[in-house]
Amino acid sequence: MTYITGFHAMEELIRSGKAKGATLFVASAGPRIKKILEQAGKSGLRPTTISARELDAVAPDNRGAAIRLDEAPAGVELDLDTWLAKDLPESALVVILDHIEDPHNLGAILRSADVFAADLVVMPDRRAAKETDTVARSSAGAVAYVPVATVANLARALERLKEAGFWTYAADMGGQSLPDADLQGRVAIVLGAEGSGVSRLLKDRCDAALSIPQYGHVDSLNVSVAAGVFLYELRRRLGAPTKGRRA
Repeated sequence: MTYITGFHAMEELIRSGKAKGATLFVASAGPRIKKILEQAGKSGLRPTTISARELDAVAPDNRGAAIRLDEAPAGVELDLDTWLAKDLPESALVVILDHIEDPHNLGAILRSADVFAADLVVMPDRRAAKETDTVARSSAGAVAYVPVATVANLARALERLKEAGFWTYAADMGGQSLPDADLQGRVAIVLGAEGSGVSRLLKDRCDAALSIPQYGHVDSLNVSVAAGVFLYELRRRLGAPTKGRRA
């Protein structure tokens, strides 16, 4: 059972149609809650009124309302091989997350992935943040839209992407400057956890490494900020998706 409590996350979950079969609990009726109730009514999601104490007991971080997901997943879970079998556009963009364990970073990365129309995010099934309420809130609801494939082996996933015609790049401070790189065709960018970065195994299997030019004093960017920079530039170079927002 999962509870979603952030206003943006709840609104986007309802708007996306993925809240069907869920339960909306309400303990107050402020302006933001009323907006959520209006949206829920249009989607056929009926609210259940409970006391603030009862809501606090099941969803401590609530702001007066919460959506309980008994079975429906918050995000868009895909099988990697099934996705690769699709007719993918030449501008396809994939993000591979190498053991990003901080839920706030994961949420922020998913937000950028949605804004810049990444076609898929690939994550490992172990040693990685899960799609929790914190992730949903940090993503401002983007978790409801971004396709995610969870895999047992990132190295194998990387090889499958290469077989499907993707150029693979590791985000690394020692890599080629992003503005100078010749980027075209389908691209997969690997982002590593803060501190450890992209693992040697994945870095060695990538076609090349890319870096973001830096002119200040600190050593590096937060991984979620770096993700936004990489995704903006990659999407700008590859062009807007040809079939809707993403593959």
